[in-house]
Amino acid sequence: MSGAVPAMPPRPARPLSTVGLIRVALANSLAACDAELFEEPVVARRYVWGRFFSVSDPDGIRRVLQDNVDNYPRIGPIRRVFAFASGTGMLSAEGEVWRRHRRALNPTLDPRAVAADVPVIAELAGTLCDLLAKVPRGEAINIGETFAHLVTAATGRVFAAAEREIDPALYRLGQYPGRYRLGDFAGWRRNPATAEALALLPLIDRLIEARRRRDYRGRHDLLWRLAHCGLDAEELHDEVLTLGATAATPLRVFPWFWYLLALHPAAEARLHREIADVLGDRPPQAEDLPRLGFLRQAIDETLRLYPPAPTMFRTALADDVVCGRRVPRGATVAVMPFVVHRHRRLWEAPDSFDPGRFAPERAATRPRYAYLPFAIGPHVCIGAALALAEIAVAVAVTARRFRFRLAPGRPVEPIAWTNLHPKGGIWMTVEPR
Repeated sequence: MSGAVPAMPPRPARPLSTVGLIRVALANSLAACDAELFEEPVVARRYVWGRFFSVSDPDGIRRVLQDNVDNYPRIGPIRRVFAFASGTGMLSAEGEVWRRHRRALNPTLDPRAVAADVPVIAELAGTLCDLLAKVPRGEAINIGETFAHLVTAATGRVFAAAEREIDPALYRLGQYPGRYRLGDFAGWRRNPATAEALALLPLIDRLIEARRRRDYRGRHDLLWRLAHCGLDAEELHDEVLTLGATAATPLRVFPWFWYLLALHPAAEARLHREIADVLGDRPPQAEDLPRLGFLRQAIDETLRLYPPAPTMFRTALADDVVCGRRVPRGATVAVMPFVVHRHRRLWEAPDSFDPGRFAPERAATRPRYAYLPFAIGPHVCIGAALALAEIAVAVAVTARRFRFRLAPGRPVEPIAWTNLHPKGGIWMTVEPR
């Protein structure tokens, strides 16, 4: 689909030295990804700290993230940052502890629960639109910050249907863990954001305890479902904080979605036609989402170009063979969605915006493990269905009333540590339709 080429971070022509890699990656991990990573299915390197393998081959990704997943736990810094109270949350636990938690939590975010939340998301998106209508014509706004409040409110309603005091806590968790520092990787210090997250535990305990009382008559929201899922207090602490920190996924997607539409007016016009045909003037319901096919394709293409979690780093516990390459014990193995999604052997014109590549007939020809915006295999994001519903509903409501245009003189630069986001935000003006 024609339009300007979306923003990319700098791409070194050659591999960086150990010192250069550390210096660049601490500022922006994506800017350390050199050209070879986007061209070869498996890349092996040696650094001062040991062996490193970047795996972009779909069969190799399946080996690391599914078939031999227990051999590849997350690297220590990621597990430390997300350990919270007892280290049993799903972003820090591994093996049987992780499996037990996953079994306990799966029913809390099943499709029926997500469908029940669609009217709430549509209502909140309508409220946001009323506020957008008051923005003076031509005034630039940071579109990510604007939608952050929508995501926080929607997530807050999902977590705790009645108590709005949870919204500020979820907003803070949505920024977690912030920028990494060298000490996080060396194990010298604990990320300061962790202490701020743990300070939320009294509020979480109070809300959970209310839902465990026999006289509780409120809605069976996410906190109610968590309170009755069979985990003990410390395990619940970890999982509530983990879910809060990862529930901001839609927040990462919205600015990129509106940015890409602004660059590609033909896609924007097609989206507007579809929304009008399917919804008319009414808000979306859960049963409408499968009929908004192009909207979902545009969301998927946004997630391909700008995956919220752009890198996944694992440690090999034992020797293994991946795509014919021997991976020794202790090696770091990287599966990087940002690289996989732009790999020249997997995608045609990989740096271009083309929602049609997710049309059913084209998607059917693509290897399953070439697209992993929410990870894949046993560790696939438990909240993916909710995130996709939030994005689709909010876009459908907002796009019916507004267009967003890029403000001049505001460069857009993707930057990433744990999460991918636009450096300094994406500034846009609001145009009523």
